[in-house]
Amino acid sequence: MSHRRFILLCVLLCAGALLLVGFLLPDVERLVRADLPDETHVTVLARGDGDTLLAATQVGTIWRLKHGVWRQERTDLAGHLVLALGGDVDRMPIGTASGLLMEHAVGPIPGDPRVSDLLVWGDALLAATGAGLWVAVGDTWSQPLADRNLYRLIAQPGPDETILHAGTIGDGVYSAPARTLTQSWQPNSLALPHGVKILSFAVTAFGPVLAGTDQGLFWQSAPGTSWRVLDPQLHGRRILALFCEPIVMNDGQQRLWIGGDAGLVSVDLLMRDGRLLAAGVPRVYPPLWEPLRAGVSWIQPSPDGLVISAGALYRLQSVRPPGWFRFPLAAIILVVAVGGWWWLNPPSESGDSAR
Repeated sequence: MSHRRFILLCVLLCAGALLLVGFLLPDVERLVRADLPDETHVTVLARGDGDTLLAATQVGTIWRLKHGVWRQERTDLAGHLVLALGGDVDRMPIGTASGLLMEHAVGPIPGDPRVSDLLVWGDALLAATGAGLWVAVGDTWSQPLADRNLYRLIAQPGPDETILHAGTIGDGVYSAPARTLTQSWQPNSLALPHGVKILSFAVTAFGPVLAGTDQGLFWQSAPGTSWRVLDPQLHGRRILALFCEPIVMNDGQQRLWIGGDAGLVSVDLLMRDGRLLAAGVPRVYPPLWEPLRAGVSWIQPSPDGLVISAGALYRLQSVRPPGWFRFPLAAIILVVAVGGWWWLNPPSESGDSAR
């Protein structure tokens, strides 16, 4: 074989290797845009009945994701800004910037305040508002916590009783046993930064409750005990959304999904010697193409994978890494270039035979 033919063979082998590398690159998890049909800004993402998801928008529409397709669920909201869903919209109230939209047995909340979150506990309906906590039991509203700007609510099951928590904007956390939810709620902000804003809650499978704030992520083993920083790498960051996967993995860890200005992050949790710890370094999941429209404010599971709201909706999917096509494209260009050069410069038979 001539020297020139040997070089050409090497080039073609390299091109084939590039093709192989490009097509065999492993898939990576990225946030893929999966927006609503009208592409409006999403204000709430919540679980519906069955395996469905509900998405409320800033123009006063509610959509349901079922079998992978978004369909408009409610069209009678008269443009109200929906901020909270207490459950499936077919049977539960809807919280808006001007009170409860759906008719409830006890009537509207006095003053029609801005409703940031709703929690149904037994026969009681709890509403977090800018004017405090309102609780409906039977046919009356009561206000066990007033003059506080409430933002998030959560129930923390315990071995003896369930504790309810209310997160505020600027005044930390207030808590009460579920059996006395209509009575006085007590401050529960020991060791939290002064003036902290509670933006999200989650309860772990190990028992402790998590609070996402404008100054990082904190956890508490039991009501009244000190809040502790979960992961120094997240300290100081704004944590807008939290979601704990319900299943504990075989190694005794539980996956925590974290949403905020930095995007979507996950970290595995474990309990060791009575402390909740982050196992390993938090993992970031960037969007596939363009940057996120806003911080990740809601995280919900679906049969097709995790769905988040960051202004628009995104789904976490396994995809080829961005730019993977450059490998086979470069190989194709290289092969075409070599073939063109070979066609324009055919080998000389006499030159080959002389060699």
